[in-house]
Amino acid sequence: MITDNRIDKLFGQSGTYTGYSFIVFGFIGAFLNLTGLILVAAGMFMALTYEGTLIDYDLRRIKSYTCLFGLFKAGRWHNADNFNQFKIYRSKRSSTTYSRGNIPLTVKSSDIRLALLNESGKLRIIINKYETFESARIEMSELIRDLKLKGLDEWRKP
Repeated sequence: MITDNRIDKLFGQSGTYTGYSFIVFGFIGAFLNLTGLILVAAGMFMALTYEGTLIDYDLRRIKSYTCLFGLFKAGRWHNADNFNQFKIYRSKRSSTTYSRGNIPLTVKSSDIRLALLNESGKLRIIINKYETFESARIEMSELIRDLKLKGLDEWRKP
């Protein structure tokens, strides 16, 4: 069984909306000149590209990927035995866009992320994002059990 977790858009909210605008204006421009298709291609890349994680429970492997154009998942598979620690942390992201009058619009978002780390901590794969720490801990316990990770203890609700 393979689980697919979509994490985030590659360019954030403002980049995604810009990509959709490029697609619309590219189609309009394509009626006048075929170079409008370049805008369509750039817009599709900006609007549809996202990051995610695949977890294969049968073969015990994990893949962090970037899905290009929403179609092609590019990334490397890693064996589950390479990882020996989890990290649950709060991720705070902000995206600032400037209007034509040079007025900033900042969109802030915060979520909880569960990451799997190797022994040195250099290889980090984000498993998924959650609303609460408790839901991340429950998912961590399920991953330890389902991937049969050795040396890691399951979390039990007190």
